[in-house]
Amino acid sequence: MLIGLMAASDTHENNYFTEIAKTAKSFNMKVCKFSPENIDMDLKKVRGERFDADNETWIATSFDLPDFVYDRCFHGLVRESTETRHKIEWLKDNTNFLGLGLPGKWEVYQILKNHPHLQAFFPETVQVTTPEDIIGHLERLDKIIIKPEFGAGGTGIYLLSKTEDGTLVSMTKKGTKYDRPFSSKSQLNKWLQHLLNRYRYLCQPYLELCTQNNEPFDLRILLQKNEKNQWMERGRGIRTGQKDGITSNLATGGEAISLDTFNNRNPETISIAVEQKIHHILRTLPVTTEAVFERLFELGIDLGIDKKGQIWIMDINSKPGRKIIQALQPETMKDIHRAPFQYSQYLAEQLQKAGE
Repeated sequence: MLIGLMAASDTHENNYFTEIAKTAKSFNMKVCKFSPENIDMDLKKVRGERFDADNETWIATSFDLPDFVYDRCFHGLVRESTETRHKIEWLKDNTNFLGLGLPGKWEVYQILKNHPHLQAFFPETVQVTTPEDIIGHLERLDKIIIKPEFGAGGTGIYLLSKTEDGTLVSMTKKGTKYDRPFSSKSQLNKWLQHLLNRYRYLCQPYLELCTQNNEPFDLRILLQKNEKNQWMERGRGIRTGQKDGITSNLATGGEAISLDTFNNRNPETISIAVEQKIHHILRTLPVTTEAVFERLFELGIDLGIDKKGQIWIMDINSKPGRKIIQALQPETMKDIHRAPFQYSQYLAEQLQKAGE
């Protein structure tokens, strides 16, 4: 059985893919890696690299379509070219993806916010298409967060606050908070228009997702499917940001700390009641999301906890990073590397039963 590991470029996810490939031998499977532009739809072949298990090296070659594809292509703020997207869609029709991914944040929110067991955990979110939309929400709420619909890693997130002199726009970059005051509405309009011309944006009320010392934090939980199609928690960790900062993303200068360390520093923040809500979300969210959308293999769930102990689902990511888990619970990486093969085995059995 050939497992294909797909990433946006040849270098992306390389270390991760190598660790996965080293595990293939014990499952009697072969591994290749490739990027979507190297799919040849006419020949039904892929150009990429095959893993040589004996020498533990990658060898450039072309191969038939893999039996299963583990898709780790990140699309970032800008969607990939139409041609690349077309090739990925074609591949989905011609082989089996472990997980079929999720649409944009807006579409996910639109559907899940009405689920009776989950709706209490979603912050009010609206799509904004004009500067007037954004300013209208700011007038109503005094403080709002705007974030790109297809964003990742905390990039492009801004906090807008109403001030006596106008509006203050804040952002965090590499751990430093930058403030930009706008006293004139037309200047703010111009700046917002520039932003909206580049990306599609969502707007949410500003929630105080921070400790009593005003350090922003969130809880990242990584889940993967096992060989019985059950969701397994692989690890969890806290990301904390700079005091008075906006986000806690590692990419924007946040720090990963273990739950125990966080609880010692911030007793009372994660109470038993909060723990119970987290447990409820983990029991409900993956199953519900998969029932509504398409098959999923892994999820990164980001939860915010405000000063009143209310939990908010801030992000659901079908191609989650592993930095936090790798740093805080390196012993679980073995299970993470094995998971694509175990889940492939499960899917292969299902296809056999279905007579495919």
